[in-house]
Amino acid sequence: MRPAILILLSALPIAGGQLTPERLRYPDRPGTFLKGLHQSAVTGAPYSWQNQQDTSFEHWQKRARKRLRELIGLNQMEKNLADFQPSVRMQPEKIVTQDGHSWHRAKGVLRPEPEVEIPFWMLTPVNNGITQRPLAICAHGHDTDGWNTYAGVYRDNQHRDTTLAKDGDIAVQAVKQGYVCLVPATRGLAAAAAIPDLNGRHGNRACRAQLIHSLLAGRTAIGERVWDVQRLLDWALENLIQIDRSRILMTGNSGGGVLTAYTAALDERVTVAIPSCSFTAATSRTGYVFHCDCCVVPGLQSELGGFPELGGLIAPRALLTVHGKKDGLHSHDDVQRAMAHVEQLFRAAGGESHFLFQWGEQGHQFYPERMWPFVTREFDID
Repeated sequence: MRPAILILLSALPIAGGQLTPERLRYPDRPGTFLKGLHQSAVTGAPYSWQNQQDTSFEHWQKRARKRLRELIGLNQMEKNLADFQPSVRMQPEKIVTQDGHSWHRAKGVLRPEPEVEIPFWMLTPVNNGITQRPLAICAHGHDTDGWNTYAGVYRDNQHRDTTLAKDGDIAVQAVKQGYVCLVPATRGLAAAAAIPDLNGRHGNRACRAQLIHSLLAGRTAIGERVWDVQRLLDWALENLIQIDRSRILMTGNSGGGVLTAYTAALDERVTVAIPSCSFTAATSRTGYVFHCDCCVVPGLQSELGGFPELGGLIAPRALLTVHGKKDGLHSHDDVQRAMAHVEQLFRAAGGESHFLFQWGEQGHQFYPERMWPFVTREFDID
């Protein structure tokens, strides 16, 4: 079996019913305004591939990636944190056994900047003579206990049953297949890594409070989350000698899928990206916004041309996107439109054989039956 590195993430609550075209239609006057607003932004975006085709694809990627770093605030964070050294401390591990599989589980804490602590789980297969293994970094989305959910650390039987019913124990699935897994609490989403929304000023949403604080400081919430994942990945590649550095898989559902897309677009160490129930247009043709407020990156459309352009920054590395047919958070037509654009970008990069889009039969959840065969193929795992 050949190794890999996996980054895994989570989800928003599911809205009731399908997002049909009727539900995405605004009244006439605001509808006309929003349609023109977003379409003009996308059409005139100076860093979109469509407006950069007088250069090579690789040159476009470098320019667009540099601009994206600026937009999400990573440059600002690097400037502010130039004198700070991120660190990790680990607690003693224990052995967990389930369904004939055994692994070590230990809790760690990442300190990505002063006064910020990101707890995480590390799951490691019991050594059976394999010297190098896949690494799974699993960062959840809108689940206040998501890092525990992914690692199979349940509050009670109901938590366990709900998770398993939707194949949400993605890190446990990975460690059973031989991956080393890191499962961090996601900043602004996990209760263990959130700033309180005092007096409910931001709608009693910790993720929205994070967004406002970050924007005022020249950052974005997504930028802070990418920063955390990259610092954890830095630590893993430097300290976990059993990891195969050439194989990095990142995956996540919903808000975690959004984080997967941004991290893979910006960090070329990621070999395979699998955003689940998340990779779509930022807005519908009518101007409806699909992702949570905390995923907003100012200028994404007017500078890069929109969310699907991230696929071009991942290409020709491997990308699998999966959506649920019964997912009430996304629009079938807009997903198809976004996927057609990503396919064009992969073709321009010469990597069309490494892009795949599939529909799952259920709703807003992981689809391991789609995910793991793709990973196995891309990593040539026996």
